Amino acid sequence: MKACVATGEKRQMEYREVPMPTVEPKSLLLKTRCALICGSDLEYLDAIHGGIEQGQIRGHEFVAEVVEVGEGVSGWQVGDRAVPISFTGNYGCWADYFVSPVRGVQHVPTHVPDEQAVFVEPMHTGFGAVEASGVKPGQSAVIIGTGKIGLLAVMSAKVAGAAPIIAIDIDQSHLDKALEVGAHTVLNANEVDVVKEVKSLTAKEGDHPAFHGADVVIACARQGQVLDQALQMAKQGANVVLAGFVPRTEFDPAILLMKQLVLSGIMAGRSGQNRINGEKSVHMLAHGQLDPTPLLSGTLPFKDIQKAIDSTFAGETLAVLLTP
Repeated sequence: MKACVATGEKRQMEYREVPMPTVEPKSLLLKTRCALICGSDLEYLDAIHGGIEQGQIRGHEFVAEVVEVGEGVSGWQVGDRAVPISFTGNYGCWADYFVSPVRGVQHVPTHVPDEQAVFVEPMHTGFGAVEASGVKPGQSAVIIGTGKIGLLAVMSAKVAGAAPIIAIDIDQSHLDKALEVGAHTVLNANEVDVVKEVKSLTAKEGDHPAFHGADVVIACARQGQVLDQALQMAKQGANVVLAGFVPRTEFDPAILLMKQLVLSGIMAGRSGQNRINGEKSVHMLAHGQLDPTPLLSGTLPFKDIQKAIDSTFAGETLAVLLTP
């Protein structure tokens, strides 16, 4: 079979022949139908968190078809479609075939197309961040960062009934997409004081200025300053959720006390509830509550993996649909 393989060089992958994997007990042999590129894949290829392992096959956002069922597995049969149920690490789905433990995947309803189902894994975080924030209908929600995760958070906040939904980024094309998928207002952080603007947009007549700010702030960007900005633009008693790997940064912890803020972080959904969160993501797609396909920038075959990687690093694409 063929797969997209890390060369060991920064930001470089190649498409070549690799050994066919074999199914193991309590696992499934899966044939990839389509996949996406995650920000963590880019960080790996950029050697941000360490070295690049030559020969590693990446990918954990996928729709795959069961081709063989391992010993001790029930509830699955050949031909079923599978998507991740929680983030269990690197599945290695940028390949014709890969093996997953049965606990790491869930069924795809027959009427949900691949182009939607492939977003289930990033929905764990985008939708999961909104769920973790506890936002209620009519409450204001700010989403900082409008990449794939941030836009899924915008869409999920709309489903939750948040209003207004304010999206913040420095990429105008991403902000335009945020308006398309449900944001009421967008702010370009290169052009305005976003803290001041959020407080103005969420101010309620008669409130003391100290109480101005958003009910919920979700940070989906990886820049260090977003944490301080998120805390500053949150109203008293607000929930602030980190849904991106913000680098080491500094902020005055007194703001947590003075504004009585709740600061939390999530990864692949709410902590301790990944399985439930993954099932909810599929449920939302199955019932037409959310359609993530507007986030797709185009389709490329695995053989063009380097082109897909380069265009994503360059910010030319939002979500590339990779196919065998």
